[in-house]
Amino acid sequence: SLADPALGVPAEGLERAWVREMLAAAGSVLDAAARAIRLGEPVHIAPTDLGVLRTPDNEVILVGPPRRAADRLNVLLADVLEIAEGTGTQEAPSGDLETRRRPTLLRLVPVVLTAMRHELRRSSPIFRHAVRVSVVAAAGYLMGTALPLGHAYWAPMTAVMVMRPEFSQTYSRSVARFGGTLVGVGVATGIVQAFEPDARLAAGLAVFCALLMYLLMRTGYAVGQVCVSAYVVFLLGMAGDDWSQTVPERILLTLVGGLLAMVSYALFPAWETPRLRNRLAEWLLTDSAYAATVLDRYADPAGGNTEDVRRALLTTREARVVWQEALETAQHEPVRHRGISRTAADDAQQALAQLGRVAMLMEAHLPSRSADPVPGAAELAQALRRSAEQGAKAVRERRVPDWEQARRVLTRWDLPEEDPEAMPPPGPFLRNGAAMLVEALEDFSRALEGSTNRKS
Repeated sequence: SLADPALGVPAEGLERAWVREMLAAAGSVLDAAARAIRLGEPVHIAPTDLGVLRTPDNEVILVGPPRRAADRLNVLLADVLEIAEGTGTQEAPSGDLETRRRPTLLRLVPVVLTAMRHELRRSSPIFRHAVRVSVVAAAGYLMGTALPLGHAYWAPMTAVMVMRPEFSQTYSRSVARFGGTLVGVGVATGIVQAFEPDARLAAGLAVFCALLMYLLMRTGYAVGQVCVSAYVVFLLGMAGDDWSQTVPERILLTLVGGLLAMVSYALFPAWETPRLRNRLAEWLLTDSAYAATVLDRYADPAGGNTEDVRRALLTTREARVVWQEALETAQHEPVRHRGISRTAADDAQQALAQLGRVAMLMEAHLPSRSADPVPGAAELAQALRRSAEQGAKAVRERRVPDWEQARRVLTRWDLPEEDPEAMPPPGPFLRNGAAMLVEALEDFSRALEGSTNRKS
């Protein structure tokens, strides 16, 4: 928005040079945030970058829409830094981004408790996974104790280490753990049988296997299990245990733990495939609510609340992340197709992403509190909310949403003479933005229309 000459600063001149400085500083801040996330460190920002972003000259050089876009950029950068620092990060009283502090362990306790309360519901995949792991661990230990093998903890340990909330990851890790255990135990047992190492040599081989495990850890779970299994065989050999007793036990109990993990998904599943339409409907509702909240600010600049806009933006971001994670998980689930194809899901995702981008662009140019209300904005916001509720219901019921209410508002703006009671149309910026919102929603319907036709 800042760089676009149609909405931001001119192509040449002092404003353009200043915007280049601001965007360069913003890039440095994003680099610092990425480094903090990657390395797990606090965010370190150069004072010069903060000076460019926070200097009072912004208020003098940039005016109108560019000024609002610059303010919005600072808000978004603050959001990025908050995410990079982690939930619960405190900001210094001065508001200087450079002095943000990580939360202490005690300050994270309320955050953890809030997250736990949020997941204490039957529909939560995290709650279902916690129940699944608890039951499987207890059952694995009871089975390991009942079998006349010893080392009963190997079965529940295997199950807990391979289980993940997603079925595909649990399946792949179970196969990798059993296969890696089989190969590692076989190789190590062959070495023990061939060379009969004493305690010192066995200790050296165990240390070597541990070193290989850390060196090859990022190559895959199966490779790591090969090293761990060989390490255990050499460690037990160093202690004088007979390989013919420990090796069969480890292989059999590893197989038992992996099978328990797989059976748990058949008895207590948490498939995402049947929930895809619900996830998509929730994203549609939050995305439309965000756009409608922005329009409310245009309709009532003096009485609007910026916190409402921010809350709506964060809500739609969360809904988008939930949808993307669910879609990624559903691709690898052994569940029958439930009426939304991969192509339709991708097209619908692009349409809702475009809807959010347009709403964010309109938010970047919100009028000041002293500005006059924009005619027609409240009407469009109301139509958008009603249409979104009906559209979300249609998505859940495998129907194609209809956006006639919102399209009718735009028609009255373009042809006011056909409705004498209609309010005067808004300015070209809001009119173009509203048209792009409705176009994104219609693209969303077209994406689902193909999937619905194939289903029927």
